[in-house]
Amino acid sequence: MAAGNHIRYVKRQDLDLDAWDECIRSSPVGLLYARSFFLDAVTDGQWDGLILGDYEAVMPLTWNKKYGFTYLYQPHFVPVLGIFAGHIPPPSLVDFLSAIPSHFRFWDFDCNETNTLPAFTSLPIKNVRRKNYFLPLDRPGQQLRQGYKRLARRMLQKVADLNIDIIRDVEPGEVIEHFQLEYRHRLMHTPEEEYRRITTAARLASAKDHLATYLARAPDGEVLAFYLVLRDDRFVYSVLGGSTETGKENGVFYLLTDAVIQDHCNTDRIFRFEGSDLPGIAFFNAQFGSYPVQYSHLVLNKLPFPLNLLKKK
Repeated sequence: MAAGNHIRYVKRQDLDLDAWDECIRSSPVGLLYARSFFLDAVTDGQWDGLILGDYEAVMPLTWNKKYGFTYLYQPHFVPVLGIFAGHIPPPSLVDFLSAIPSHFRFWDFDCNETNTLPAFTSLPIKNVRRKNYFLPLDRPGQQLRQGYKRLARRMLQKVADLNIDIIRDVEPGEVIEHFQLEYRHRLMHTPEEEYRRITTAARLASAKDHLATYLARAPDGEVLAFYLVLRDDRFVYSVLGGSTETGKENGVFYLLTDAVIQDHCNTDRIFRFEGSDLPGIAFFNAQFGSYPVQYSHLVLNKLPFPLNLLKKK
């Protein structure tokens, strides 16, 4: 590799954050998740970076420690990270992965859809292909609705008779509290601190006009569904949302998803549904005329026995 293409490992405190964020912003797939303020919030500052040249391309490394070993993991509520390149051809994922320092003995993270790993590589990596769904928001809202599948159209007709009120610009902590309350039994392994972190990240995003929040209320005031999404110039990101049991019975989350689409239609953005690796969620996301996109989940385990048998965060 030429000297100008050298990839170096830089600790968080030594990064040029202005250059980092400019690389993310200039990247065709510059995800809000990879901006320094968001990474700081969702990891409590425990992330470092791989840098190509003078920040021509970057890759965040989010890390934690357990049993005396340092490992790489995917933060909660952050579907993908990976390599982000500015105004240059996408660099080699193998080159970046090869530059990860050896003291990270375990990897378990997801790369964005533009990062591809060759079928054959000398790296002892397990590559699991995962699925997301994208919906271009480049048309008027009514045209987007014409692309909805029959079930989505039927559920929207059903919920229209319930006189549900959509409340926008809700304080993000309120939406997250509804989510946590409704799904606490299903997400028992999500630590309380992760909700604190995503709340902090959402509030910072809101201050930068990168957030949209929604509640669906019945005429009697009962909250039936809730949604928190991020947005920037390129994407609208589904971060967390859901419904109560009554909301599920009446298809209220279809109403909120349609509200997000209508609020951001006729732009150059793409709606990233996220979480579509789960069959039930994938089925729901496909109802809105979206198309599937694949990305890589990478695992490398160089921990000594018996630690290599333990599941990481």
